[in-house]
Amino acid sequence: MLSYEPNKNYLLMKWVGYSSEDEVKRASLKMVAWQKGEGVRKNCRVHVHDTKEIEGAWIGVVDWINNEMFPRCYQAGLRYNLSVTSPDLFSKLSSVALQQQQSWQVKTLLFGTMGQAELWIGQYATSL
Repeated sequence: MLSYEPNKNYLLMKWVGYSSEDEVKRASLKMVAWQKGEGVRKNCRVHVHDTKEIEGAWIGVVDWINNEMFPRCYQAGLRYNLSVTSPDLFSKLSSVALQQQQSWQVKTLLFGTMGQAELWIGQYATSL
């Protein structure tokens, strides 16, 4: 589920259940399209991925995210990718791999809750 949070100016992608690598790519391409259109107009610098309810690994698309998705979004203004991690071990390890292999352009930060992610956005919103 993709939604925009206007009060804090971020795009939210909520992940639920198991997602195949193709599903992750398709959903990510929707985020790219949004960022290139609405994101540019709104000067959106942050995407938040709520993966608390996702199950299973998606580590197979980490390289694609870093090498394909993030550069496209960076060109359209994205600077931060915040991930609210899942309690599912395999999903959490995928988030950690994304952070460890992150591109120099879009920084990935991991949080335990949406509240922590939104607090970070609130603290750094003026510098984004």
